[in-house]
Amino acid sequence: VALVRTPGVPGWMVHERWRLGCPWSLTLLASLAGDVGLAQRTMPTKLIMDTDMTTDVDDVVALCVAHKLQDNGDAEIVGVMHNTGLEQGVGVVSVINHFYGRDNIPIGAFKGDFNNPKGSMDRWVLDYSAGPYVFPLIKEFDAPIKSSTQVPEAVEVYRKVLAEQPDHSVVIASLGFLGNLAKLLESGPDDHSILCGKDLVALKVRELVVTGGRYPNSNLMHYEWNFGGGCVWGSPSCPHTPRWTKTVVDGWPDTVPITFSGFELGAGVLTGGRMEQCAPEWNPCRQALELYKKADQNCPPRPSWDSITTLYAANGVERWGERHQGGYNLINGTDGANEWVDGPPTHQSYLALQLGKADALGNEIDELLCTDPAFAV
Repeated sequence: VALVRTPGVPGWMVHERWRLGCPWSLTLLASLAGDVGLAQRTMPTKLIMDTDMTTDVDDVVALCVAHKLQDNGDAEIVGVMHNTGLEQGVGVVSVINHFYGRDNIPIGAFKGDFNNPKGSMDRWVLDYSAGPYVFPLIKEFDAPIKSSTQVPEAVEVYRKVLAEQPDHSVVIASLGFLGNLAKLLESGPDDHSILCGKDLVALKVRELVVTGGRYPNSNLMHYEWNFGGGCVWGSPSCPHTPRWTKTVVDGWPDTVPITFSGFELGAGVLTGGRMEQCAPEWNPCRQALELYKKADQNCPPRPSWDSITTLYAANGVERWGERHQGGYNLINGTDGANEWVDGPPTHQSYLALQLGKADALGNEIDELLCTDPAFAV
Protein backbone atom coordinates (compact mmCIF):
# COMPACT_ATOMS: atom_id res chain seq x y z
CA VAL A 1 0.00 0.00 0.00
CA ALA A 2 1.30 3.43 -0.94
CA LEU A 3 0.12 6.82 0.18
CA VAL A 4 0.21 9.23 -2.75
CA ARG A 5 -0.80 12.74 -3.66
CA THR A 6 -3.56 12.83 -6.28
CA PRO A 7 -3.21 15.46 -9.04
CA GLY A 8 -6.43 17.41 -9.43
CA VAL A 9 -7.66 16.44 -5.95
CA PRO A 10 -7.59 18.88 -3.00
CA GLY A 11 -4.30 18.62 -1.13
CA TRP A 12 -5.87 17.48 2.12
CA MET A 13 -7.18 14.32 0.47
CA VAL A 14 -4.69 11.47 0.78
CA HIS A 15 -5.54 8.24 -0.99
CA GLU A 16 -4.65 4.64 -0.40
CA ARG A 17 -3.76 3.18 -3.78
CA TRP A 18 -3.26 -0.50 -4.51
CA ARG A 19 -0.93 -1.83 -7.20
CA LEU A 20 -4.02 -2.69 -9.24
CA GLY A 21 -7.46 -1.10 -9.07
CA CYS A 22 -8.70 2.24 -7.82
CA PRO A 23 -8.12 4.48 -4.83
CA TRP A 24 -10.67 4.12 -2.09
CA SER A 25 -13.94 5.86 -2.73
CA LEU A 26 -14.28 9.63 -2.63
CA THR A 27 -17.97 9.34 -1.82
CA LEU A 28 -17.62 10.20 1.88
CA LEU A 29 -15.14 12.99 1.15
CA ALA A 30 -17.36 14.46 -1.54
CA SER A 31 -20.30 14.47 0.83
CA LEU A 32 -18.44 16.90 3.08
CA ALA A 33 -18.90 19.53 0.37
CA GLY A 34 -22.68 19.23 0.60
CA ASP A 35 -25.14 19.14 -2.29
CA VAL A 36 -23.31 20.96 -5.06
CA GLY A 37 -25.75 20.04 -7.82
CA LEU A 38 -29.13 21.31 -8.88
CA ALA A 39 -29.16 24.99 -7.98
CA GLN A 40 -25.73 26.50 -8.68
CA ARG A 41 -26.32 27.94 -12.13
CA THR A 42 -24.98 31.49 -11.81
CA MET A 43 -22.15 30.70 -14.25
CA PRO A 44 -22.49 28.99 -17.64
CA THR A 45 -23.11 25.31 -17.07
CA LYS A 46 -20.23 23.10 -18.14
CA LEU A 47 -22.15 20.58 -20.21
CA ILE A 48 -21.32 17.16 -21.62
CA MET A 49 -23.86 15.80 -24.10
CA ASP A 50 -24.10 12.01 -24.46
CA THR A 51 -26.30 11.33 -27.46
CA ASP A 52 -27.60 8.49 -29.62
CA MET A 53 -27.68 10.83 -32.63
CA THR A 54 -28.52 7.89 -34.83
CA THR A 55 -32.23 7.08 -35.10
CA ASP A 56 -34.54 9.79 -33.74
CA VAL A 57 -34.04 13.40 -34.75
CA ASP A 58 -34.69 14.88 -31.30
CA ASP A 59 -30.97 14.41 -30.55
CA VAL A 60 -30.09 16.77 -33.41
CA VAL A 61 -32.53 19.34 -32.06
CA ALA A 62 -31.11 18.97 -28.55
CA LEU A 63 -27.54 19.61 -29.66
CA CYS A 64 -28.70 22.67 -31.62
CA VAL A 65 -30.44 23.89 -28.45
CA ALA A 66 -27.24 23.33 -26.45
CA HIS A 67 -25.24 25.44 -28.89
CA LYS A 68 -27.74 28.28 -28.67
CA LEU A 69 -27.63 28.06 -24.89
CA GLN A 70 -23.88 28.53 -25.18
CA ASP A 71 -24.40 31.49 -27.52
CA ASN A 72 -26.63 33.00 -24.84
CA GLY A 73 -24.09 32.47 -22.06
CA ASP A 74 -26.08 29.76 -20.27
CA ALA A 75 -23.85 26.79 -21.13
CA GLU A 76 -20.38 25.76 -22.20
CA ILE A 77 -20.28 22.48 -24.12
CA VAL A 78 -17.08 20.77 -22.95
CA GLY A 79 -17.67 17.46 -24.74
CA VAL A 80 -20.07 15.45 -26.88
CA MET A 81 -20.23 11.65 -26.74
CA HIS A 82 -22.04 9.34 -29.14
CA ASN A 83 -23.50 6.18 -27.61
CA THR A 84 -24.29 3.72 -30.42
CA GLY A 85 -21.99 1.78 -32.71
CA LEU A 86 -23.10 3.55 -35.90
CA GLU A 87 -19.81 4.99 -37.12
CA GLN A 88 -21.44 7.92 -38.92
CA GLY A 89 -23.28 9.16 -35.82
CA VAL A 90 -20.33 11.30 -34.76
CA GLY A 91 -20.33 12.73 -38.28
CA VAL A 92 -23.71 14.32 -37.59
CA VAL A 93 -22.42 15.63 -34.26
CA SER A 94 -19.52 17.22 -36.13
CA VAL A 95 -21.90 18.77 -38.68
CA ILE A 96 -23.84 20.51 -35.90
CA ASN A 97 -20.70 21.62 -34.05
CA HIS A 98 -19.25 22.99 -37.29
CA PHE A 99 -22.43 24.87 -38.15
CA TYR A 100 -22.24 26.67 -34.80
CA GLY A 101 -18.51 27.37 -35.21
CA ARG A 102 -17.28 24.99 -32.51
CA ASP A 103 -15.11 22.34 -34.14
CA ASN A 104 -12.89 22.43 -31.06
CA ILE A 105 -15.39 20.57 -28.84
CA PRO A 106 -13.99 17.11 -27.98
CA ILE A 107 -16.03 14.24 -29.43
CA GLY A 108 -15.95 10.65 -28.18
CA ALA A 109 -17.60 7.57 -29.65
CA PHE A 110 -18.99 4.27 -28.44
CA LYS A 111 -17.02 1.65 -30.34
CA GLY A 112 -18.60 -1.77 -30.55
CA ASP A 113 -21.24 -3.93 -32.20
CA PHE A 114 -24.25 -2.31 -30.49
CA ASN A 115 -26.46 -0.79 -33.22
CA ASN A 116 -23.54 -1.00 -35.64
CA PRO A 117 -24.66 -2.16 -39.12
CA LYS A 118 -21.07 -2.82 -40.19
CA GLY A 119 -20.82 -6.60 -40.41
CA SER A 120 -24.18 -7.11 -38.67
CA MET A 121 -26.67 -9.79 -39.71
CA ASP A 122 -29.44 -8.22 -37.62
CA ARG A 123 -32.17 -6.99 -39.97
CA TRP A 124 -33.36 -4.32 -37.56
CA VAL A 125 -29.87 -2.90 -37.12
CA LEU A 126 -29.30 -2.92 -40.89
CA ASP A 127 -32.60 -1.12 -41.60
CA TYR A 128 -33.05 1.25 -38.65
CA SER A 129 -29.72 1.97 -36.92
CA ALA A 130 -29.36 5.14 -39.01
CA GLY A 131 -32.23 7.62 -39.17
CA PRO A 132 -33.09 9.19 -42.56
CA TYR A 133 -31.09 12.34 -41.75
CA VAL A 134 -27.70 10.76 -40.99
CA PHE A 135 -26.13 10.15 -44.37
CA PRO A 136 -27.65 13.19 -46.15
CA LEU A 137 -26.33 15.58 -43.49
CA ILE A 138 -22.84 14.11 -43.64
CA LYS A 139 -22.88 14.33 -47.44
CA GLU A 140 -24.36 17.81 -47.83
CA PHE A 141 -22.77 19.73 -44.93
CA ASP A 142 -19.14 20.52 -44.18
CA ALA A 143 -17.59 19.01 -41.08
CA PRO A 144 -14.08 17.88 -40.13
CA ILE A 145 -15.24 14.52 -38.74
CA LYS A 146 -17.20 11.96 -40.73
CA SER A 147 -16.79 8.74 -38.75
CA SER A 148 -16.05 7.36 -35.30
CA THR A 149 -12.74 6.07 -36.69
CA GLN A 150 -11.51 9.69 -36.42
CA VAL A 151 -12.20 10.15 -32.69
CA PRO A 152 -11.21 8.40 -29.44
CA GLU A 153 -13.48 6.07 -27.49
CA ALA A 154 -16.03 7.91 -25.39
CA VAL A 155 -14.71 6.71 -22.02
CA GLU A 156 -11.26 8.12 -22.79
CA VAL A 157 -12.75 11.49 -23.74
CA TYR A 158 -14.99 11.46 -20.65
CA ARG A 159 -12.02 10.87 -18.37
CA LYS A 160 -9.84 13.51 -20.05
CA VAL A 161 -12.57 16.17 -20.10
CA LEU A 162 -13.68 15.52 -16.51
CA ALA A 163 -10.11 15.55 -15.19
CA GLU A 164 -9.60 18.99 -16.72
CA GLN A 165 -12.70 20.59 -15.18
CA PRO A 166 -13.10 22.22 -11.75
CA ASP A 167 -14.51 20.00 -9.03
CA HIS A 168 -18.31 19.60 -8.96
CA SER A 169 -18.74 21.71 -12.11
CA VAL A 170 -19.94 19.43 -14.92
CA VAL A 171 -23.54 18.55 -15.78
CA ILE A 172 -23.94 15.48 -18.01
CA ALA A 173 -27.01 15.35 -20.24
CA SER A 174 -27.62 11.71 -21.17
CA LEU A 175 -29.85 11.69 -24.26
CA GLY A 176 -29.77 8.05 -25.28
CA PHE A 177 -28.39 4.72 -24.20
CA LEU A 178 -26.28 4.52 -21.05
CA GLY A 179 -23.41 2.34 -22.30
CA ASN A 180 -20.79 5.10 -22.23
CA LEU A 181 -21.70 6.09 -18.69
CA ALA A 182 -21.69 2.45 -17.52
CA LYS A 183 -18.18 2.06 -18.93
CA LEU A 184 -17.12 5.32 -17.31
CA LEU A 185 -18.24 4.13 -13.87
CA GLU A 186 -16.37 0.85 -14.39
CA SER A 187 -13.19 2.48 -15.72
CA GLY A 188 -9.88 2.37 -13.92
CA PRO A 189 -7.05 4.88 -13.47
CA ASP A 190 -5.31 6.12 -16.62
CA ASP A 191 -3.03 8.89 -17.85
CA HIS A 192 -5.76 11.48 -17.28
CA SER A 193 -6.55 10.65 -13.63
CA ILE A 194 -5.49 8.10 -11.03
CA LEU A 195 -9.10 7.95 -9.85
CA CYS A 196 -11.40 5.15 -10.89
CA GLY A 197 -14.50 6.13 -12.82
CA LYS A 198 -16.95 6.35 -9.95
CA ASP A 199 -14.60 8.51 -7.89
CA LEU A 200 -13.84 10.77 -10.84
CA VAL A 201 -17.58 11.29 -11.32
CA ALA A 202 -18.04 12.03 -7.61
CA LEU A 203 -15.31 14.65 -7.73
CA LYS A 204 -16.07 16.41 -11.01
CA VAL A 205 -19.77 16.01 -11.86
CA ARG A 206 -22.40 18.33 -10.41
CA GLU A 207 -25.45 16.51 -11.77
CA LEU A 208 -26.50 13.82 -14.24
CA VAL A 209 -29.70 14.47 -16.19
CA VAL A 210 -31.12 11.46 -18.03
CA THR A 211 -33.69 11.25 -20.79
CA GLY A 212 -35.07 7.87 -19.87
CA GLY A 213 -37.82 5.90 -18.21
CA ARG A 214 -41.47 6.75 -17.71
CA TYR A 215 -42.97 8.06 -14.46
CA PRO A 216 -44.27 6.94 -12.15
CA ASN A 217 -43.67 3.67 -14.05
CA SER A 218 -43.21 2.24 -17.53
CA ASN A 219 -46.06 -0.29 -17.33
CA LEU A 220 -47.93 1.22 -20.30
CA MET A 221 -44.97 0.69 -22.63
CA HIS A 222 -43.19 -2.22 -20.90
CA TYR A 223 -39.86 -0.36 -21.05
CA GLU A 224 -38.84 3.05 -22.31
CA TRP A 225 -36.52 2.97 -25.34
CA ASN A 226 -33.38 4.51 -23.79
CA PHE A 227 -33.60 2.22 -20.77
CA GLY A 228 -34.34 -1.07 -22.53
CA GLY A 229 -34.41 -0.61 -26.31
CA GLY A 230 -31.96 -0.84 -29.16
CA CYS A 231 -33.40 -3.86 -30.96
CA VAL A 232 -36.59 -4.82 -32.81
CA TRP A 233 -39.58 -2.73 -31.63
CA GLY A 234 -41.72 -4.67 -29.17
CA SER A 235 -39.08 -7.24 -28.22
CA PRO A 236 -39.53 -8.67 -24.71
CA SER A 237 -36.00 -7.48 -23.99
CA CYS A 238 -32.92 -6.22 -25.84
CA PRO A 239 -29.24 -6.99 -25.31
CA HIS A 240 -27.01 -4.61 -23.36
CA THR A 241 -29.31 -1.66 -22.62
CA PRO A 242 -31.13 -2.97 -19.51
CA ARG A 243 -27.82 -3.90 -17.88
CA TRP A 244 -26.26 -0.53 -18.76
CA THR A 245 -29.25 1.28 -17.30
CA LYS A 246 -29.17 -0.64 -14.04
CA THR A 247 -25.40 -0.21 -13.76
CA VAL A 248 -25.68 3.58 -14.03
CA VAL A 249 -28.83 4.16 -11.98
CA ASP A 250 -27.83 1.82 -9.14
CA GLY A 251 -24.11 2.56 -9.25
CA TRP A 252 -24.14 6.35 -9.59
CA PRO A 253 -22.40 8.07 -6.63
CA ASP A 254 -25.03 9.04 -4.09
CA THR A 255 -23.33 12.41 -3.53
CA VAL A 256 -24.11 13.45 -7.13
CA PRO A 257 -27.75 14.23 -8.02
CA ILE A 258 -29.31 12.24 -10.85
CA THR A 259 -32.48 13.69 -12.40
CA PHE A 260 -34.70 11.79 -14.84
CA SER A 261 -36.71 13.32 -17.67
CA GLY A 262 -39.31 10.75 -18.68
CA PHE A 263 -41.08 9.82 -21.88
CA GLU A 264 -44.34 11.41 -20.72
CA LEU A 265 -42.67 14.81 -20.24
CA GLY A 266 -41.27 15.30 -23.73
CA ALA A 267 -44.08 13.56 -25.61
CA GLY A 268 -46.51 16.43 -24.96
CA VAL A 269 -44.17 19.28 -25.95
CA LEU A 270 -43.83 19.53 -29.74
CA THR A 271 -41.10 21.68 -31.28
CA GLY A 272 -39.34 22.34 -34.56
CA GLY A 273 -42.45 23.09 -36.59
CA ARG A 274 -41.47 26.74 -37.06
CA MET A 275 -38.05 26.04 -38.57
CA GLU A 276 -39.30 25.95 -42.14
CA GLN A 277 -40.32 29.61 -41.76
CA CYS A 278 -37.63 30.88 -39.39
CA ALA A 279 -34.44 29.07 -40.46
CA PRO A 280 -32.65 28.97 -43.82
CA GLU A 281 -32.44 25.78 -45.86
CA TRP A 282 -28.71 25.52 -45.13
CA ASN A 283 -29.45 25.07 -41.42
CA PRO A 284 -28.70 21.36 -40.65
CA CYS A 285 -31.15 21.37 -37.74
CA ARG A 286 -33.98 22.30 -40.09
CA GLN A 287 -32.78 19.81 -42.70
CA ALA A 288 -32.66 16.96 -40.18
CA LEU A 289 -36.25 17.60 -39.10
CA GLU A 290 -37.49 17.71 -42.68
CA LEU A 291 -35.58 14.54 -43.60
CA TYR A 292 -37.10 12.75 -40.62
CA LYS A 293 -40.50 13.03 -42.28
CA LYS A 294 -39.54 9.77 -44.04
CA ALA A 295 -39.80 8.05 -40.65
CA ASP A 296 -42.63 10.15 -39.19
CA GLN A 297 -45.07 11.90 -41.53
CA ASN A 298 -46.05 14.25 -38.71
CA CYS A 299 -42.51 15.61 -38.36
CA PRO A 300 -41.89 18.44 -37.94
CA PRO A 301 -42.87 19.16 -35.21
CA ARG A 302 -41.38 16.42 -33.05
CA PRO A 303 -41.63 15.56 -29.32
CA SER A 304 -38.98 17.34 -27.27
CA TRP A 305 -37.59 14.59 -25.05
CA ASP A 306 -33.92 15.50 -25.41
CA SER A 307 -34.37 19.25 -25.79
CA ILE A 308 -36.13 19.42 -22.41
CA THR A 309 -33.32 17.46 -20.79
CA THR A 310 -30.78 19.84 -22.31
CA LEU A 311 -32.69 22.96 -21.30
CA TYR A 312 -33.02 21.70 -17.72
CA ALA A 313 -29.33 20.74 -17.59
CA ALA A 314 -28.33 24.32 -18.38
CA ASN A 315 -31.04 26.45 -16.79
CA GLY A 316 -32.99 24.39 -14.30
CA VAL A 317 -36.72 23.84 -14.06
CA GLU A 318 -38.04 26.99 -12.42
CA ARG A 319 -39.94 28.49 -15.36
CA TRP A 320 -41.88 25.43 -16.48
CA GLY A 321 -41.65 22.44 -14.18
CA GLU A 322 -40.86 20.86 -10.88
CA ARG A 323 -38.80 18.00 -9.51
CA HIS A 324 -40.50 15.03 -7.87
CA GLN A 325 -38.31 14.27 -4.88
CA GLY A 326 -38.42 11.46 -2.37
CA GLY A 327 -37.78 7.89 -3.44
CA TYR A 328 -35.73 6.18 -6.12
CA ASN A 329 -35.90 4.69 -9.60
CA LEU A 330 -36.22 0.89 -9.51
CA ILE A 331 -34.74 -0.63 -12.68
CA ASN A 332 -35.38 -4.13 -14.01
CA GLY A 333 -31.95 -5.19 -15.23
CA THR A 334 -33.45 -7.84 -17.52
CA ASP A 335 -35.71 -5.71 -19.70
CA GLY A 336 -35.13 -2.07 -18.66
CA ALA A 337 -38.59 -1.48 -17.19
CA ASN A 338 -38.66 1.15 -14.45
CA GLU A 339 -40.83 2.10 -11.48
CA TRP A 340 -40.52 5.05 -9.14
CA VAL A 341 -40.62 3.91 -5.51
CA ASP A 342 -41.67 6.78 -3.25
CA GLY A 343 -39.81 7.14 0.03
CA PRO A 344 -37.33 9.33 1.90
CA PRO A 345 -35.28 11.84 -0.11
CA THR A 346 -32.34 10.44 -2.08
CA HIS A 347 -29.99 11.82 -4.72
CA GLN A 348 -32.58 10.83 -7.36
CA SER A 349 -35.58 12.78 -8.66
CA TYR A 350 -37.66 13.11 -11.81
CA LEU A 351 -39.04 16.10 -13.69
CA ALA A 352 -42.71 16.97 -14.09
CA LEU A 353 -44.33 19.69 -16.18
CA GLN A 354 -46.39 22.34 -14.42
CA LEU A 355 -50.01 22.52 -15.53
CA GLY A 356 -50.48 24.72 -18.59
CA LYS A 357 -46.76 25.18 -19.29
CA ALA A 358 -46.37 22.92 -22.35
CA ASP A 359 -46.87 25.69 -24.93
CA ALA A 360 -44.56 28.11 -23.15
CA LEU A 361 -41.86 25.46 -22.89
CA GLY A 362 -42.23 24.58 -26.55
CA ASN A 363 -42.00 28.22 -27.54
CA GLU A 364 -38.82 28.64 -25.49
CA ILE A 365 -37.19 25.75 -27.35
CA ASP A 366 -38.41 27.01 -30.74
CA GLU A 367 -37.01 30.47 -30.06
CA LEU A 368 -33.59 28.91 -29.52
CA LEU A 369 -33.88 26.90 -32.73
CA CYS A 370 -35.01 29.93 -34.74
CA THR A 371 -32.15 32.19 -33.66
CA ASP A 372 -29.14 32.31 -35.97
CA PRO A 373 -25.83 30.95 -34.61
CA ALA A 374 -23.61 33.60 -33.08
CA PHE A 375 -20.46 32.28 -34.74
CA ALA A 376 -21.65 30.24 -37.71
CA VAL A 377 -18.99 29.36 -40.28
